[in-house]
Amino acid sequence: MCRIIIVGFMGSGKTTIGKKIARKLNIPFIDSDSEIEKKYNLSIEKIFHDFGEVKFRNMEFNYIRSLINKSNFVLSTGGGTPCYKNNISFLNELGITCYLNRSVKELAHRLHNSKKRPLIKDLNNDELISFIKKEMKIRDEYYKKSQLILNRKDQTPNNIISLINLLDFHQKN
Repeated sequence: MCRIIIVGFMGSGKTTIGKKIARKLNIPFIDSDSEIEKKYNLSIEKIFHDFGEVKFRNMEFNYIRSLINKSNFVLSTGGGTPCYKNNISFLNELGITCYLNRSVKELAHRLHNSKKRPLIKDLNNDELISFIKKEMKIRDEYYKKSQLILNRKDQTPNNIISLINLLDFHQKN
């Protein structure tokens, strides 16, 4: 059974890298935000706006727990997923968690002018940098509970697959 869970801050590349890993391993790719949008027929932005972050986090909590009966997938989580309701512990039990660690500067560059992300859509560049710094102080503690912590140079699909295979081998022996 192969379950790979990609975690990290919004804009870190979870979906892009997750899709590449899934394609290389020939297993399904799952984006938790997309699945929640499909299930409720609402955008993440609309869920945040109409129901609030707490309701969204409950939807997210329920969705990731529904994956316990599914095997062989690569899951890209929302940026905040590991930080709520002890989700990081559950994700670590569900599969091999990989944290895509990126610098504040790189995240700000990647997220600049992002209008589809409800938490940052109205922020100017200075506010965005402040937001990322503040959130990373909180979230980093959870992200770093991942089984693999990948710095920028380590974040290639082939390298991640090799590290997962090595980790899996050591866990079995």
